[in-house]
Amino acid sequence: MSRKFWLSVIALLALMLVLEYQMPRRFQWEPTFAHADRQPFGCYVFDSIFSQEMPHGYTVCRKSLSQLALQDTSPRSIVILCSGFRREQINVDTLLALAQRGCRILYADSYLDHQLCDTLHIKCDSHNYFAFKDFMQQGHQRDTIFWTGDTRHYQPTAFLVYPQLVNACLLDTADAEPLARINDKEGIEFAKEYISKDSPFMKRDPLKEKVADIVALSYPVGKGEIVFVTTPLLMTNYGILDSPGYVHRLMNRLKDLPVVRTEAYMPNYDMAESSPFREFLKRPPLRWALYLVLLGIVLFMGFNARRRQRAIPVEQPPHNYQLDFIRHIGTLQFMKSAHKSHESH
Repeated sequence: MSRKFWLSVIALLALMLVLEYQMPRRFQWEPTFAHADRQPFGCYVFDSIFSQEMPHGYTVCRKSLSQLALQDTSPRSIVILCSGFRREQINVDTLLALAQRGCRILYADSYLDHQLCDTLHIKCDSHNYFAFKDFMQQGHQRDTIFWTGDTRHYQPTAFLVYPQLVNACLLDTADAEPLARINDKEGIEFAKEYISKDSPFMKRDPLKEKVADIVALSYPVGKGEIVFVTTPLLMTNYGILDSPGYVHRLMNRLKDLPVVRTEAYMPNYDMAESSPFREFLKRPPLRWALYLVLLGIVLFMGFNARRRQRAIPVEQPPHNYQLDFIRHIGTLQFMKSAHKSHESH
């Protein structure tokens, strides 16, 4: 094959790759919180950022709280991200025991466990869920999260977020420290119905209409604490890129200890494990076999890409019979001449 043919094939493949790379990709707006998921509501970017920023280390595992409690008795920070649909229920006794031991637990969920809320006397108003259609219809309308807690380290700050990513609010308790609030009408109505007028918080805060707008709450337990967060979608790839300041303030409460994020309480959405090529790529012999197969397919396509043509048979030139005719005539003439000379003798 000529050089022009190969150059045209290479140029065509390069053009196809460029066009494929430039085409818009369709995102999946399903909350997975998976470590390998690069979609908006995965945690690939989230884990990548904090694996570099946590000074004492940051790891991701699939161990439950009971397994973490048996593995090591030293204090650590534990991150639990859920969105209401858990693979298994959280053991409340183990959660409280880890906090008593000195662990700091960040529990982000839009539907907090009822047993845990009853034990700590916390009320959660889960009034919303993420819907992509509503997200697109409402456009770029923003709500505001006000950081009002931890005044020793931070000044009160406002963070703009999409209201569709705020799925629930909490009621304040006397023993807890509100960290962040949001203006929420449904939460206010919930507070008016369930909160008592004799609540210590009602007496402490004159703005009674803003009782049920808490989205981050620090609850001290023994030597540790449990940070309840009702905005788990803000702690995903999309959330940390859209509102990094709010997420960093929450995670900075955990940086004094080694941080472990467990995926044991969410559905199994591990994108890497679902790929059929994972077993091939993690073993060198199978990986090279896969590469050779792909190379063979490319070469086969290259050799068969040219136009095929039927074979042209080789035609022999027509036989020249004139020389044979002259020879025959000459032979006859010779024979006739020889016969006459023989008769004369």
